[in-house]
Amino acid sequence: MYLLVSIFFGLIPLIQFFIKGWYFFGLSSIGLIVSYFMLKKRGAKPFITEGALLLISQLFMNIIGLSNIPIFLYISLAAVLIFVASRDEKIVDDLKDYIKETGHSKENWDFEVCFFGMGQIKNIDQLTNLSTAAFGFSDKGIAFNTKLRSGYYTRFIDYNEIDDFGMFKLQKKQELYYPKIRDMFIWPSNMSTMHKPYINTYGLYLLVGDESLTFYESPSIILKISEHLEEARR
Repeated sequence: MYLLVSIFFGLIPLIQFFIKGWYFFGLSSIGLIVSYFMLKKRGAKPFITEGALLLISQLFMNIIGLSNIPIFLYISLAAVLIFVASRDEKIVDDLKDYIKETGHSKENWDFEVCFFGMGQIKNIDQLTNLSTAAFGFSDKGIAFNTKLRSGYYTRFIDYNEIDDFGMFKLQKKQELYYPKIRDMFIWPSNMSTMHKPYINTYGLYLLVGDESLTFYESPSIILKISEHLEEARR
């Protein structure tokens, strides 16, 4: 089903047969946003299919002279973003395959893409050293995979192996930000936090034997995982 959805949205450039100009930009943007949320967490293949079809169908429209360079660049950028999304989905797909290999059903798992770090994180600056990871949790245990310098690291952990876990808060003081003229033309990357004297972020730590494993994502995802761990340990 979701493969058919990806094919449908991948043919969006063909609506230039009927709609052009700003109407096409508006309609196609809505369609691409809808496709992202429909295909999210459905695996890498639907995203790869959609991205490839976007490029092929847009190239076809340019060849027959029913499109232009700006729209080609716009569709190409959209395809690149979709391929980036497929990369995260591929990490989750690999973790699902690993879970299946361990003899567990992958149907009763919940998955999130987050960041992983080996050892305790003591300040926000250390977050730049974390690697992208897929994190899965079920009533059987947790599993995650990530790419380290030495290669891919995949692991399943039974709840009985976890000695301790919990959320932690990191805080960093920042200097007052004074608006600049360039802010009128280039949106500041720290717009959401520039007015705050402190930057707060949250993570999750797991103690497994002598190891300390750290996971970092948005507070809502970290809280979701932490609450599941609380229930599993009861």
